[in-house]
Amino acid sequence: MSEKASTRVYLVEFDDGALVGFLMRRWSSFFDEAPPSAFGPDRESVLAQLDAKLQQRLANSGETPEMYLWKETFHTRTVRVLSRPATTIDRQPVIGKRELALKLTYAWCKTESGACRVMLPRFGWWIMLEDLETAPKALETALSSALLGAQSEDLYSFRASVSETVVEHRSEVVSATRRSDRGPQITRSVDDPGRFPTLVSVADDWIERSARNRLPKPVGERRSHRAAHLAKQPRSFLLLGESGVGKTTELHFLARQLMRERRAKQRVPGLWSTSADRLLAGMVYLGMWQERILNLVAELEDEDQLLNVGRLAPMVRPQSDGASIASLLQPAMARGSISIVAECTPRELLAARRANASFVDLFEIVEVPESKGADVLEWVRAYAARGEGRKTISAQAAKSAMRLLATYRRDARFPGKAFRFFDALRLDAKVPESPSVADIEESFSRQTGIPIELISDRHTSGFSEVRAKLERGVIGQPVACEAAARAIVPFKAGMNPPDRPLGTMLFVGPTGVGKTELAKQITRTLFSDSKRLIRVDMSEYSSPYSLSRLLESGDGVRSLAEAVRREPLSVVLFDEIEKAHPDVFDLLLAILGEGRLTDVEGRLVDFRMTLILMTSNLGVRDASALGFDASIDANDFRRAVRDHFRPEFLGRVDQLVPFAALTPAALRGIVDLQLALVERREGIRSKGLRLRVSDSAKDALASLGYSPRYGARPLKRVIESHVVTPIAHRIASHPSWRDVDVRIGVPGEAAEIFVSG
Repeated sequence: MSEKASTRVYLVEFDDGALVGFLMRRWSSFFDEAPPSAFGPDRESVLAQLDAKLQQRLANSGETPEMYLWKETFHTRTVRVLSRPATTIDRQPVIGKRELALKLTYAWCKTESGACRVMLPRFGWWIMLEDLETAPKALETALSSALLGAQSEDLYSFRASVSETVVEHRSEVVSATRRSDRGPQITRSVDDPGRFPTLVSVADDWIERSARNRLPKPVGERRSHRAAHLAKQPRSFLLLGESGVGKTTELHFLARQLMRERRAKQRVPGLWSTSADRLLAGMVYLGMWQERILNLVAELEDEDQLLNVGRLAPMVRPQSDGASIASLLQPAMARGSISIVAECTPRELLAARRANASFVDLFEIVEVPESKGADVLEWVRAYAARGEGRKTISAQAAKSAMRLLATYRRDARFPGKAFRFFDALRLDAKVPESPSVADIEESFSRQTGIPIELISDRHTSGFSEVRAKLERGVIGQPVACEAAARAIVPFKAGMNPPDRPLGTMLFVGPTGVGKTELAKQITRTLFSDSKRLIRVDMSEYSSPYSLSRLLESGDGVRSLAEAVRREPLSVVLFDEIEKAHPDVFDLLLAILGEGRLTDVEGRLVDFRMTLILMTSNLGVRDASALGFDASIDANDFRRAVRDHFRPEFLGRVDQLVPFAALTPAALRGIVDLQLALVERREGIRSKGLRLRVSDSAKDALASLGYSPRYGARPLKRVIESHVVTPIAHRIASHPSWRDVDVRIGVPGEAAEIFVSG
């Protein structure tokens, strides 16, 4: 516990980095208001708002500072709660049979009595427990009962956040109030002009922030003309463009222009910025958020103020009662008494029109196209030379960066992707103050994981080199390695189709012959790290209801859409593709044909920088008859694939790659490869041990590690059992055993380790 009592703030972080803070209260009665809450871009802003709100609360209510003071140390945990939302049968609401899982984070602390206090500050709930281990069950019982029969929309407020933590805050407001014998004093915040109390609490004054250099300083003045003319006669407008083209930057330009005009004593509109999350923050009870929006509208009407609400999609999304923020703003917008600014992508615009076309029609659409060419070249050089960690970028080095970004980051747009690259360049300690082209290429390689051999013309990495590299990691499949090399080489030259994935290959052949291993080798070759392999087991998507799991999005979600959004430069492996439901193939058609996917929230996921691999066992005859060096006709594979898949699907597959059954020689090569990996393990290297494996022992390992049904898949387990484990036992029992040759043989040979059936 803390030595001195202080306030505790429960901080919730959203995916855009913004924070919501809730003051935690020691006790309350049924008639008390909810504890103060605040929303802001950073912790300092949230804490300042909470101090101001607490000061007013202590002055105007019967609450005392002691209600908010703690000595206990809080921790957080997450619990899974099941609820049964309501459904409708014959127009009658009933409790549904479908269970909905919610993940809730709670705060807990030990009290002086030894009991555990468990709190849900986001919702104003708390309970006392004898043992913390009962918290999951107790919360599930309490919340499941409270939410039993709730509308599905009501559960939206329980959506997960990025993180939830408890921080200690030594509030000067509480200290001053407790010191004063005269009771709490009311002090109006200097940021509150009095005219717009609700607006000040939920939005930032961008003109004022620009005057104090608190907004990012944009580059490229010629970009400012699109939005600036709309400031002359403010009305609602919508900035339309793909992510990264500079929609928010347009408003930064507008804020700077309005700031200059205000300093020149000209009459200009105000410019405020908020978001849907910020407008809803802390509004946990029925009617609270609607009241806030209506108060905001009342303050803004006929006041010559522009309110930027950020992304359009959350504004039209229905809340728990079926209403949306847009529906409350719409009447005043239609009268022309308030002016709203929003931004969206073309796909988000289509979704917004489906949700509320009449609301969208109230905006004047201002298109923000992608900037390219000499303008961006000029901007990035100016941007790189600015601020801390600035770099002096020559025209040649800047052109090299632009070429790399255009060729290998097609998933993002200019100029945003260029500015992000130079942000990372500033932080790269290996880059000198005045880089040359080679420094730019090497930094780009480090940022993206793409090997320097694939992106630089100074390095040779042709077809033969790539094929040889793949063959060193995948034994016994020269045809497959050659096909994979032919797919990789165009990537270096930037010759891949601009509107499709980098390539699409279907691997067909028996189990355990190297299909997955080749996928890993391709990933290492393209991105230097096998962790860039996104593996999807299609046997898990054999039902029509499983499709949505591929499209889920959000924090903590492990779906195909979320994985590619986080890392667009990757290899996607669809294992056992033939087991997927036909609806999944419809989804794949969009990925293979257009290189894009739309998630459950209507957001675009770009697959144009992914390599798509698929595996299948179609065409493999009776596994028991395969054996070593089995004769498998590639035509069997092609025939089986044509019989199973639809023509429109096969038409989008670049290469059908047959894998042969392993020969005894290939299996011996795999044994050598696996033993080499064992010898590089830290425990063996640190002891200076050198493996000396006889040919007979290798033959025995190959025989034990091969299965007619599973190919070479058991081999790793066999080597662990017959080689690694005995060596580990020997090291444990003989600590001084080091710097020696470890002879591995079969019974009858001179050896320390024996391989036998």
